Amino acid sequence: MKRILVPTDFADCSIFAIRTAAELVEKFHSELLLLHVVDEPEKSDVLAEKVDTIMKMAELHNLNYHYQQITGDLIETIVSQPSDLIVMGSEGAHGLESFFVGTNAEKVAKRAECPVLVVKANTTLVDLKKIVFPTNMKREDDDMIDQLKFLQQHFDSKVHIVKAFDDTLTSQLEVEKRLTDFAEFHKIPDYVVTAIPGIDEGEVIIDYAEKEGADIILLATHHHHGLEKIFAGHISSEVINESNIPIWTRSIELPSL
Repeated sequence: MKRILVPTDFADCSIFAIRTAAELVEKFHSELLLLHVVDEPEKSDVLAEKVDTIMKMAELHNLNYHYQQITGDLIETIVSQPSDLIVMGSEGAHGLESFFVGTNAEKVAKRAECPVLVVKANTTLVDLKKIVFPTNMKREDDDMIDQLKFLQQHFDSKVHIVKAFDDTLTSQLEVEKRLTDFAEFHKIPDYVVTAIPGIDEGEVIIDYAEKEGADIILLATHHHHGLEKIFAGHISSEVINESNIPIWTRSIELPSL
């Protein structure tokens, strides 16, 4: 992980992201880019003071980091920067706002070619011991296994593999057997499986992660073509926008249904 990017607008949530990213930069000996995207070039004493405050953050002491201001479209500019990880602060969104509008963090997560870590509060990942990994056990989720194993390898984490299911169609025992087969097939180390009855998958994922005291939720952001994306992408959108637990996500483009 050579380069970690943090978009900043100097709001509290972006400061949280810088602190979280700083821990990862130190752990992986990465370069840190603090990116400020503006509509037009901006220079002022107020801006200079904000930049100076960030550059003097104790968390950045002795790290390889720099600040850059770029003019352009926010989302396009962020995703076009060469990065191995983007760490984004977010204030989240709820209900209809989440469904129809979403957040900048969600939009970046769906378009970025690298993983995106979304944080909404002061978060430490130094002791990342419990990962919640929701899966439908479909082929597209296979692409997340490398992300999962990367985190487990570097943080010695235990993974909770979770699936919501309709208990009018199948049983908890059957779903958990399939989850176990999935984990064994992919040679996932140190895991437990849990099947939870529920129709609202996003709500099930968030409730389970909060109950278990998860340190992070790992899930794919499914990027569909056509009208299917409105519905198929809603689960990941709901989790990214509404969970207070950090989200590690990766965009996976799916063909039209």
